[in-house]
Amino acid sequence: MPGYGGDVPRSHGDDAPAAYLAEGTWPDGRLRDDAPVSAVYAQAFTRRLRDAIGEMGLNPFAVERVTGVGRRTVERTLKGLVLPDFGAIARLETGLGADLWPRREHSGKHTGK
Repeated sequence: MPGYGGDVPRSHGDDAPAAYLAEGTWPDGRLRDDAPVSAVYAQAFTRRLRDAIGEMGLNPFAVERVTGVGRRTVERTLKGLVLPDFGAIARLETGLGADLWPRREHSGKHTGK
């Protein structure tokens, strides 16, 4: 299956979410004004994931055991290299008992591609 086990194709050919940082470090830095909405959502998702993992005292190996989402996916998401697919997002939310996916985080200023 193309893309399985590797990088998941990004929406409209968007770059990795962290590539849109204007300043600072992922996920707390400021995004460029031209960052696509996928990067805005990825940033909010990553912050929530990081916070949930920290509050629970988990590392990526433990997250994998609890959620079934691979440790590499968790690590790459936390670094802003990927945004996980819907299945992984659902497993992370369910396994961690946390609302991770942002609800309308964008302000409309990020136009996307």
